[in-house]
Amino acid sequence: MLMSLVSTAQINYEKRLEIDLRNGYSGETIYESANGYFVLESTADDKVDGQTQVKYDLYSGDLELKQTETALIPRGMKFNEMFYNDEFVFNIYSNKQREFVIVSINMKDLSITKTNGELPPKAVLTSMKVLGDYAYFMARIKSAGFVYKVNLENGKGTSFPIAIGGFSPKKLMNENYQLLEKSNEILSFTRAFVKKKVTELYMSRITQDGTIEKPVKLQGVGDNSIVSVSGCRVDENKIVISGTYAKTGLMSEGLFFGEVEDNGVNYMRYYNFLDLKDFLSYLPERRQEKIEKKKAKKEAQGKEMSLDYWIADHDVIVLEDGYLFLGEAYYPTYRTETYYTAGPNGTMVAHTRQVFDGYQYTHAVLAKFSLEGELMWDVCFEMFPGYKPFYVKRFIAISEQTASQISMVFTSYNHIVSKSIDFNGSILKDEKWEVLATGDDSEKTKRTFSNIDYWYGNYFLAYGNQVVKNGKEKRKVYFVNKISF
Repeated sequence: MLMSLVSTAQINYEKRLEIDLRNGYSGETIYESANGYFVLESTADDKVDGQTQVKYDLYSGDLELKQTETALIPRGMKFNEMFYNDEFVFNIYSNKQREFVIVSINMKDLSITKTNGELPPKAVLTSMKVLGDYAYFMARIKSAGFVYKVNLENGKGTSFPIAIGGFSPKKLMNENYQLLEKSNEILSFTRAFVKKKVTELYMSRITQDGTIEKPVKLQGVGDNSIVSVSGCRVDENKIVISGTYAKTGLMSEGLFFGEVEDNGVNYMRYYNFLDLKDFLSYLPERRQEKIEKKKAKKEAQGKEMSLDYWIADHDVIVLEDGYLFLGEAYYPTYRTETYYTAGPNGTMVAHTRQVFDGYQYTHAVLAKFSLEGELMWDVCFEMFPGYKPFYVKRFIAISEQTASQISMVFTSYNHIVSKSIDFNGSILKDEKWEVLATGDDSEKTKRTFSNIDYWYGNYFLAYGNQVVKNGKEKRKVYFVNKISF
């Protein structure tokens, strides 16, 4: 998404929307569109004839309510997966009988369509993506993985097993799959288990008509182990791939950058995180010094340091003399949860378990690679969003790109940050502005939970739950602030 950006050296609170949280609905979710509107989804607290009522409110760029529609989810259906873009929201629900319904919401006019169908027996579906008239899922039946495609017009499903010659389905595991909207194709990355702790990684391309091309081996036995991977098509015959790697195990040690052309690998280059400029600059100095000492000790032993970051990378930008890479570093977090089971003689026994608690983002790297994959320069900078998403999200928005520089906007802690960097790696602009809880200095807030996301143009949306106190008045609301910068 490209736009012109005029720096005002300040932020303005354009408008605030408040919704009473005691209005019979809960579970508020916002879907922003870069077209200048958003949809607020919420679920009714009470059932309607045993069915779940989901409400969709369409708001304009001025935060004015334009339209409201509702959808009824059949009895027994539970939410599974979601996908949305600037035009549509898609939610899939299913029941124990393997029946499903995909609810499609057009964000422009809130027209709602439903697609009914039946899932394959014992199939587990994850990672929903939609391209054209089809919804795609990463799927498994027991230990066999495949891509599952659903026709949104008639609900008919088609399975696409990913076959790697010489390996049984039980020896294959889907590592990642991507929907490339610009080129209307899917990239599927599959790990093949040669023997215990020894794997190979393959990339398969699935065309829009469902044709599966011959897999390309990206990592063989004895190569660096690829921990996470994604791809980006840069021309008709060429795909660049990037992600994180490790010498051994699953603890990532750095970035890799590669190029695949005509079903063959042109090159794979590996760069340790600690060889990047200021990759740990977001950490306190004492922590940085400790890691650097540990790195030196490892190198003296002929080993590499592991930091265990994952990278959410953006589409690679093709320049005349190379590629521009932007990636956001994150790691999974967990919390300890206590639960109880019935013990002997009717007593209750306490147990604890680790529960996934979202991805914590910490910093980002912008790097330029030559056409041969050599690292030309890199710039690392802190980005610490105010919340931890439960899916891999890209917080940074490219606000402007010219022939010689790139500009980005994102949030870090309670600030909106704007950075401009030229294609030689020099920082041209670095500004940030603090975001107030309500935009009103006279009001105090308690128990605020809020997200700040880039919206469109030079606007952000701040939204979430708040208890706001103004004098003796206290209100519990779901709020949306439109903020310009």
